[in-house]
Amino acid sequence: MRVREDGRDGGLRSDAETLLSRTLARYERVLANVADGIYGLDADGRVEFVNPAAVRITGLAPEEQLGRDQHAVIHGHRPDGSPYPKQECPVWRALTTGRTVTAEQEVFWHRDGTPVPVELIAVPAVEDGAVTGVVVSFRDLTDRLAARRQAAELQRVTERAAAERALSDRLQQALLTPPPEPDHLQVAVRYRPAAHGAQVGGDWYDAFLQPDGATMLVIGDVVGHDSDAAAAMGQLRGLLRVLAYDNEEPPSATLSRAEHVARGLAVSTLATVVLARIERHPDVAVAGTRVLRWSNAGHLPPVLLAPDGTTSLLATRPDLMLGIDCDAPRADHTAEIDDGHTLLLVTDGLVERRDADLDAGLATLRAALRDLGETPLEELCDTLLARMLPEPGADDVAIVAVRAHPEDRPRPPEAGPNRLPPGID
Repeated sequence: MRVREDGRDGGLRSDAETLLSRTLARYERVLANVADGIYGLDADGRVEFVNPAAVRITGLAPEEQLGRDQHAVIHGHRPDGSPYPKQECPVWRALTTGRTVTAEQEVFWHRDGTPVPVELIAVPAVEDGAVTGVVVSFRDLTDRLAARRQAAELQRVTERAAAERALSDRLQQALLTPPPEPDHLQVAVRYRPAAHGAQVGGDWYDAFLQPDGATMLVIGDVVGHDSDAAAAMGQLRGLLRVLAYDNEEPPSATLSRAEHVARGLAVSTLATVVLARIERHPDVAVAGTRVLRWSNAGHLPPVLLAPDGTTSLLATRPDLMLGIDCDAPRADHTAEIDDGHTLLLVTDGLVERRDADLDAGLATLRAALRDLGETPLEELCDTLLARMLPEPGADDVAIVAVRAHPEDRPRPPEAGPNRLPPGID
């Protein structure tokens, strides 16, 4: 009986030892594989064990830490390099008070002398009312703090871009004035900014009357997408408006003069522009047609829409854009605009797509106009934008649309009251 009893006791001890061994092995696997660093310190703050994550984060091998004062080895200096008194250390407070202590902004020092930002929790081990040690778990905050800095910088850049965009938008809106209402010509304009978050562009339009009653039209696009482009657009628009207002020179000559003046005034920018003039036939009061004269500095061609929906691209070999060579030759072109026809000047944001070339975009534009030949002009502009840009695009869009109404009949109500600037007949 005694032998059996001893055997039974020995079996129980063996089972307990096996269970303890398995438990210890499990804990060792956990300590070896967790991402957080873990230290076990004795009552004096000396390192009793250190897991692989702590070795990796500090760069110190176990033999360089075991048996040594942890505070002195990795925690003895503040981030600025000044001494860090042990009495102020959260780990030491846990040892001396017997309470769990957490700290979110501590620094451990790597073997190579670089600081490692950490957050830690120190949990004291208490036996029979006495603190016998502390377990310190800590997490490397390097990546988290870098992500926070990156997020803060991104927020700063985003806010600055939004402020610049708002300023540029206000500048553009201030410059994009309502069009005139010349006799029996109806002018409609549209400007749509790029999608929210996209950079501001340098698109612009202009329409004004010369003293002799001719109508000047401008559509342009300054190269660039920032506040500088918007500012350059304002300068160039002002130059063209002033130079074209009170003379009857061909549009090509005005573009050349504007380019020379821009260079002389250090307005350094590249831009595509169409400058056009709509005038009556000489010596014919009512002819049923008007003459369009224009010069194209690298811009999209004007589009002429007939009442039956057919379209004509007024395509010519475009001259150089402005800002490349102010002495480059520039050509003028002419076409007739019959009663009921509509002239359209647009910027490339209306037709350019990443997945299609410009010719395809112009073809899409002409198709979108096919049933709009007799649509009221304001409605035509809105419908065209809806068809071409059902969603806000990546670029700004400007449109100038001009419809010729018969001069031998009253001005249509939808064309406006024929308000003219003082001194214009």
